[in-house]
Amino acid sequence: MAPKKKASRPKKPAVEPIAQVAMETTQTQLKVESLANGVVVVESGVKKIEQMAALDIAQLNSLNLPLPPPVIKPERGLGLGSELTRPMHGNALLEELSKMRQEKFLTDLELACKTKAFDVHKLVISSVSQYFREILAKDPGMKRLELPSLSPLGLANVITFAYLGRVHMSLYTIGCTVSAAATLQIPQLLKMCMDFLLAELNVQTCVYIWNIAAAYGLLPVCDAARRFVLENFVQFAETPLFTQLTLEQISAFLQDDMLLLPSEVMAFQLAMKWLDFDASRQPHAAELLSHVRFETIPASELVSQIQPVPRMMMDPQCHRLLVDAMNYHLLPYQQNTLQSRRTQVRAAQQTLLTIGGRPSLTERALSREVLWRDPREGGATWRHLTQLPAKSFNQCVAVMDGFLYVAGGEDQNDARNQAKHAVSTLSRYDRSTPGPPGFQHAPAPAPILLAASAGGQLPSRRNAGRVWLATTESYLPPPTPGRCAPWTCPRLLPLQPPPCPSATSW
Repeated sequence: MAPKKKASRPKKPAVEPIAQVAMETTQTQLKVESLANGVVVVESGVKKIEQMAALDIAQLNSLNLPLPPPVIKPERGLGLGSELTRPMHGNALLEELSKMRQEKFLTDLELACKTKAFDVHKLVISSVSQYFREILAKDPGMKRLELPSLSPLGLANVITFAYLGRVHMSLYTIGCTVSAAATLQIPQLLKMCMDFLLAELNVQTCVYIWNIAAAYGLLPVCDAARRFVLENFVQFAETPLFTQLTLEQISAFLQDDMLLLPSEVMAFQLAMKWLDFDASRQPHAAELLSHVRFETIPASELVSQIQPVPRMMMDPQCHRLLVDAMNYHLLPYQQNTLQSRRTQVRAAQQTLLTIGGRPSLTERALSREVLWRDPREGGATWRHLTQLPAKSFNQCVAVMDGFLYVAGGEDQNDARNQAKHAVSTLSRYDRSTPGPPGFQHAPAPAPILLAASAGGQLPSRRNAGRVWLATTESYLPPPTPGRCAPWTCPRLLPLQPPPCPSATSW
């Protein structure tokens, strides 16, 4: 029996040769579309380029979105390489350059001062000095540069700084170094000099450092030296430098509000110490003592410590200063009109006060304490200043002519805040006489609940019992001797009562 012939299988159509073939195994049905320049496989609605014959760059760019370049992190052992750094390379390079300068190897510029010359490298010296950079930019072939205004030590320190980044300083040599750094425009070296001067500040050196800073225009050092003297004036006065101050210098200190002293009597005693040191200074006594703020000295101390000094009674001008201070204390209700620089208390900064009130919402007791916030410890530290004449809360305060006024308020309080009893007190606190005597009373015929300072006057809004008055009244400081002037009503205003009778502001 003849063997059966196998059915011939249909031949696959020939596939044109392609440049690249990409094989992908998938179980999903693929739909193949033939194109003239390749084959595009469509799977789940997304087209993928699987085979490409003749590449069309323009069409390829239109089909593919731009991708960010790959980021390759170098890792040891993968052959990708890494960057290595030589420790202290900069210091080693500067050391070698300094040796080359000392050996005059490849030096190309000679710097000459008064009595000495130094060989340097143009590249090194111009890298730290704007002065050399500008000169060498105009004449790159320069071989010698004369610097007659600089001392040999100052120029040597500049060169050492340029090559090594360090320089030796002392109060004996700092002047020539600062001069060289300022002349040659080297801000880094000038900054090092200022840091050195600030670190050397003490009661023995403050004036010398101040003079150096003033001579070369080092304003930060001048300000620091001035603040140091003002804050340590008592200790500075015990040194021989105090008696060597000029009249202008000690006058400037006594005029400064930041002068820190235990009391103004100390300012008077130090001024007399400076005057008594040299007899030629006696004609300037009245001029110097006019900067002492006698009006801020309590009257008892004026009598016990200032009046017994012979000069204050024998010198007419000095005696006039004492009489003015006594009159200021004898006429307390005219002090508003007698304000001058001598009546101002020395103070370097403004202070936040709390005046009376209720210590907390859960307490019924009222307070008379007047506290001030001390910022020196870096936190909210409250310290006792004085006390109010009477306990009150919801009172109004105003500052006018250097005085603190406390007007009105309420003197009763309960847990439900129902008891309303406005008071008619007006108290004034004088900063120059701390303590309870510093508060003085001014008459007020009706209870006050609202007050504020405005235009040099003290206007207020009153409450007669439980009926608000439709007037605005003001307190005017008296121009003539006597007690505090009464409250006046300059004009009537048709005001409506506020929605909340306990409001404490306009």
